[in-house]
Amino acid sequence: MFGVLFGACHAAWPVSGIAETGGVETKRGIEIQPKIAEGLPISLVYVHLEESTGDPAGDESLKKRVADAFALKEGTPFRPLVVEMGLKRVRQLDSVRSAEYKIYKAVPGGQVVVVLFVSPVLEAEEISKKAKGLLISRDLRDFPTIFEDERSKFVFTLNGGAGVFSDTDPWFGGFGKLFNKNSPIADDPAGSGASAWMEGYLEPGLGGIFQLGDHPFYPYGAVSYLISGTKGQDIYNSGAWGHGALEDLYAGMIWELPGEKSFFDFSVGKQIYQLRDGFLLSKIPVSTSVGKRAGLYLGPRLASENTVLGRARAFGFGVDAFLVEPSEPEEIETDTRLLGVDLRYEFRGLDAAFTYFHIPSSDSSYRAPDGRRLPRQGLRTFNPSLSVTDVPGLDGLWVKGEYAYQDHEDFDMSAQAGYVWIGYQAQKFAWRPALSYRWSIFTGDNPDTPQFERFDPLFSGGLGNFLPGIVFSKAYKNANLVTNRGTLSIKPSDTLELTLDYFHHRADERNNLGGIGPLQTLESRDIGQEVTLTGFHYMGKHFFLQGIASAGIPGEAIKQAVGGDADNWYTLQAALYMFF
Repeated sequence: MFGVLFGACHAAWPVSGIAETGGVETKRGIEIQPKIAEGLPISLVYVHLEESTGDPAGDESLKKRVADAFALKEGTPFRPLVVEMGLKRVRQLDSVRSAEYKIYKAVPGGQVVVVLFVSPVLEAEEISKKAKGLLISRDLRDFPTIFEDERSKFVFTLNGGAGVFSDTDPWFGGFGKLFNKNSPIADDPAGSGASAWMEGYLEPGLGGIFQLGDHPFYPYGAVSYLISGTKGQDIYNSGAWGHGALEDLYAGMIWELPGEKSFFDFSVGKQIYQLRDGFLLSKIPVSTSVGKRAGLYLGPRLASENTVLGRARAFGFGVDAFLVEPSEPEEIETDTRLLGVDLRYEFRGLDAAFTYFHIPSSDSSYRAPDGRRLPRQGLRTFNPSLSVTDVPGLDGLWVKGEYAYQDHEDFDMSAQAGYVWIGYQAQKFAWRPALSYRWSIFTGDNPDTPQFERFDPLFSGGLGNFLPGIVFSKAYKNANLVTNRGTLSIKPSDTLELTLDYFHHRADERNNLGGIGPLQTLESRDIGQEVTLTGFHYMGKHFFLQGIASAGIPGEAIKQAVGGDADNWYTLQAALYMFF
């Protein structure tokens, strides 16, 4: 993890060529820290001049030069190291006095907007671009920068968080032992009534990037160590426990290719990677903080055990090739590997992609109705997607959808998943209210057909994206599930967002072999409903506050599975995150 530093004139230049009128405003949510954005796709890069050069033609020329120097464009996963080097190229321009950037949640979610704030050099002004940092100044006020000059930057990082959490009637009335009877990570699941606990973590590290002489090669890398702890009764365990392990440990190389905004980026190691908004590959389930790792609800672990990643961009086209080994606790380790390639094209608010996933190795299996164990190894997934965020004459409207088909090398399988998501942000109204609706399906297995049809969600998830609710995600995964979801959000300021979510879940089939605990065969397709209120508050460059209140309402399927009666599951969460 790599730390980064975050007038009168309102001139701006969208790198993608999106029209300025409504361009950034209809695509920008609240401001967030780079750490939170790490691994998410960039939906828009926008250049904002803090003041005019005094010549309109000069302003336009400078904006174009900044865009060309920064080079990064839509579709690229946000990586602070890469963005920092792009910003460094901007700062090297003779016509630039200073340049900083900020990160905003994108509309729709699951992506980020990068805004560059650039101040031009005024007439007869001389700008010092000397090396700086702790190695030069010996002054702690330069923390976290170790050394920085025109061709390199090396920094310390210090991330952390603390939170208090309370669940009332978890497992829908205290049925924790029933839901977790075969779980090796649940030694003492919470019972009925209220339970409360505290979590915390600290993650020191360092990272750097530099240019090899005058050549278009930029090696980079980072390392960090994460210590986490829990005290109290969480939904799986009670007592006090902690864990420490390497979090980031990766290295890579960027090669700038001939042609506008064209490059190749190769990296390997323990790192964060997410594909689009996490429909099938989210950074959150790739690692986990369950069991002895501590920090269950804070979720500080996001890096894979190992990811080999190659990315290339040229002429609006992009390709990612990846091999992901998830970071799994020893108690539930499956030795799964995910191999894939993602091809996409972005142009003026249109993002079309096709992804192929393959499981070359895994020790896990699927349960068939006839008692067979079907190997996960050999699974193939074909995944086209389309996103439209610029609808002529309808600023703020967006539509996106994905479809996925799965088969298998060794047995007859035909499973499907997909969603359609439509939303609108009313930029001209106070607090920028936004509404969205999503219908999604992950098919279940029909026991009356010879094919196996239960969709494997791979690493689907992500808060605010494809997590099936704060509560329901503990008891039901994205398999054999049909969900209707409505979302209303308001943004009282650029740093505060309040979101209200409603989920309605139904099973695709009553056969649910492979589900959690007692939910193997369902008496009803009615899984339940969830209502969640979430608050996000960006507190300057270094702190982020998150609050969540959610109620999971069990449907007839859960009530029957636990004996005919079940209670609502309530959760209250408050967490403060720190990033340096």
